Amino acid sequence: MGDSREFYYEPDEDEELSTEVVTAVAEAHDEDVLEQRWVISEDINADALDGLFQENNLKMTLQFEADTTTATIIADRDGSPVIKIESHRQDRS
Repeated sequence: MGDSREFYYEPDEDEELSTEVVTAVAEAHDEDVLEQRWVISEDINADALDGLFQENNLKMTLQFEADTTTATIIADRDGSPVIKIESHRQDRS
């Protein structure tokens, strides 16, 4: 897993966080969001994810493995989430 790259994504306030995670994973893999094979519900409960950061008042970090990535969601000092995707995919073509 030495060949990984990091990608940071700031979610749009108007979108659900789960939608933004799916978008961030797709962008990290240079894939179209609608054509990617990964389905978020296979790895995490999207409704629960959306609820965790909904009020923008929690200072927390959430990390999970998904589609050859490590997804980390960090609440910044204002409580707004920032998504960090570390891609472990060997073949990015």
